[in-house]
Amino acid sequence: MLSGGGARGAYEVGVIRYVRERLKKALPFQVITGSSVGAVNGSYLAATADRPRAQGRMLARVWSELDLDKIYRFGWRQFRNLPQVLLGRNLPTEDHGHTLGGLVDPMMIEEMVRSHIPWAGIDANLRSGVLHAFACSATELSTGITTVFVQTRDGTITQWPKVPGQVVVPTTITPAHTLASAAIPVLFPAVRVGGELFVDGSLRQNTPIRPAMHLGAERLLVVGLRHDPEDTGVRVEIARKKVIYPNAMFMLGKMLNALMLDKLEADLARIHRTNEFVRAGTAAYGPEFAQTMADAMSGRNSRPYTEIHVVLIRPSKDLGEVAFDSIRRTMLKNHKGVMARWLRRVVSAADEVSESDLASYVLFEPTYVAELIDLGYNDAAAHHDELTALWE
Repeated sequence: MLSGGGARGAYEVGVIRYVRERLKKALPFQVITGSSVGAVNGSYLAATADRPRAQGRMLARVWSELDLDKIYRFGWRQFRNLPQVLLGRNLPTEDHGHTLGGLVDPMMIEEMVRSHIPWAGIDANLRSGVLHAFACSATELSTGITTVFVQTRDGTITQWPKVPGQVVVPTTITPAHTLASAAIPVLFPAVRVGGELFVDGSLRQNTPIRPAMHLGAERLLVVGLRHDPEDTGVRVEIARKKVIYPNAMFMLGKMLNALMLDKLEADLARIHRTNEFVRAGTAAYGPEFAQTMADAMSGRNSRPYTEIHVVLIRPSKDLGEVAFDSIRRTMLKNHKGVMARWLRRVVSAADEVSESDLASYVLFEPTYVAELIDLGYNDAAAHHDELTALWE
C-alpha cells in the first residue's frame, strides 16, 4: 500500500528498493494499491511485476531524473489562464486524459508517467498471474467522492462492500487514471477520466489499505509518509516552543498534513481490533468461529474473518525537517525557476522554525530525492526481520 504525499513519494522508492534487493524470499506483490504519488509508484510496480529484482533500481533512476524547474514551469500560458484557475469557468467537453486548470505546466510529470511506465505490462502481468490486482484512488472533482479504479485479470470484482462516499470502478488503468490520482488541486490540473474530472486521491483516501483488503490481501506492506515520534506529547511541546507565530506557508504545510496524512492510524487500529476479535473468538469457540460469524453477518457474502499481517514502515525522521535542511544546505543553486526562488525565500525567512512541511511535498529535487530514497532504504533495513516474516 503506497501513500500520497508529493515529493515524499521518493521515500517509498527507498523502501521498495530494499525489499527488492535485500530480501531473498521477496516474491512479487500480488495486490498493489496506491493513491496520489503512490499511484505513480504503484503503476510502475504493477507494470514491472515480472521483474521484481530490478524494480527498485529502475524506479530510483526515474525519480533521479526529475527536474524541479521543469516540473513547476510557469510560463505565458499559465499566466494567461490564471484568472480561469482562480475564478473558474464553464467546463468544456474534452476527451479522456485531457487536463483542465492548474497553476503550473504538468508536461514533465505527464511525460514521466506516460513514457517511463511500460503500461502494457500491467495487463500482461495480470494475465500471467504474476499480479492479481492493481488499484488507484482519485477524487471526483464535482462531488468529492473517492473513486477507486481497479484492474483485475477478468475485469470483475467480488466481495467489495459498499462504503459511503466511495465508488469502485472496474477498468483498464491508463496514464490518465494515475495522473488524476496525483493531481494536487490548484497546483496541477484536474484530469478527465471518462466523462468526469478527477484530482488527487489523497484528499479522501491517502493510504489505500481497505481497497487492498477488499481485493483479498491478507499480508500487507504499508508505507507511510509521516514521521511518528514515540513521545508525541514531548514533540508537540517542542514544536510550540519553536514557533512564536506561524506564517502562512507554515500553516499551509500543516493543512496539507491534515488533509493527506490522516486516516492511516485509524485503519491500522481497526485491523488490530479485528485480529484480536478473530484470535479471541477462535480460542473460545474453536476454528469454525470466523466462518460462523461471517455467515451470520450481512454484507460479507460468507467471507470468513481472517487475521491480517501488517508491516508498517514510516520515516524515522521528520520529512519537513529533511526538506528544510536540504534547501538551506544547497540553496537550490542549480535551479532558477519560480518554485526554487519561492522555496529559497521561505527557508531564508524562517528564523523561528527548522522545518517546512510544504517544501517536503513539492521539492522534486535530486538531492532531496536521494536523501529520501536513502532514508526509506535504511528504515526498511531496520524492519528486516518483520519484512522477511511477511513473505514466509
